[in-house]
Amino acid sequence: MITYVMSIKKEYGLNLLKGNALWEYRRRKSLIKIGDKIILYATAPDRELMGEFIVGDVIIGSSEEVWGKTKKEVCYSPSEVIPYLESGNFPIAFKVSQSKIYKPPINISKLSFFKPPMSYCKAPEHLLSKLL
Repeated sequence: MITYVMSIKKEYGLNLLKGNALWEYRRRKSLIKIGDKIILYATAPDRELMGEFIVGDVIIGSSEEVWGKTKKEVCYSPSEVIPYLESGNFPIAFKVSQSKIYKPPINISKLSFFKPPMSYCKAPEHLLSKLL
């Protein structure tokens, strides 16, 4: 298992962590695989680590194929998801399993060594030691 940090808008992250959406969509090829852990970083203005989940499944295909296989387990409309997936070159979705909300969230101002990723990155060891 590899642990990654993934940048996300807070509202989408909360949908994942609270079970309102069981799939996280991305539009570019990824190294993330089933069994990996994803720590969710809420982008500005929040700038906090909000929780984590284990990847339970991965779906790759066209935008329509990814949407068709995931639409019953998300709180989004096709008009929100399909154009987003089409704006990239490799539609992919990660299924949320074993989600955990950090209470309280961890503000990254307390983690001077941590630089948030644009999309996602392997979690640095310093970060993992702080979260344990």
